[in-house]
Amino acid sequence: MFLIPHARRLGLRLLGKEGDNLMIEMPFNPELEVTAGSGIIANGAITAFLDTALGAAAYDQFETYKKIVTLDLRVDYFEKPEAFSSVIVKTRCLKITEQAVFVQGDAFSKDAITPIAHAVAVFSYEAMTTSVDDTLKSLDGISSGDAG
Repeated sequence: MFLIPHARRLGLRLLGKEGDNLMIEMPFNPELEVTAGSGIIANGAITAFLDTALGAAAYDQFETYKKIVTLDLRVDYFEKPEAFSSVIVKTRCLKITEQAVFVQGDAFSKDAITPIAHAVAVFSYEAMTTSVDDTLKSLDGISSGDAG
């Protein structure tokens, strides 16, 4: 997950794993504010974070590398995040079928009890057709600005 350029740009970091559940943090970054100086992280950044975190939870269900693609993502926002604070997502894998992984997660800001948003997602998956080394080299080229 943290090899994905936008995940690195958002500053995402894995806080922990418990069974099928992941806890991932997006620290406060002034570049992500909805209005400069407000301290409130924009919903678009939180949506991108939720998509990435839930995708990581789907990806984490497999012992071998898989391509993971978001088929559906629904985000319900309950309240704005606490100003100048990190957002933490707790994920849960609900079900794995032969074609899809169903995942949900809650985003928290001021405490671990009151969610600021809830998301549900469905991801398709398939076997990787390139080696992991080739994929990592490709991602390194993208993040450094090289075309190939």
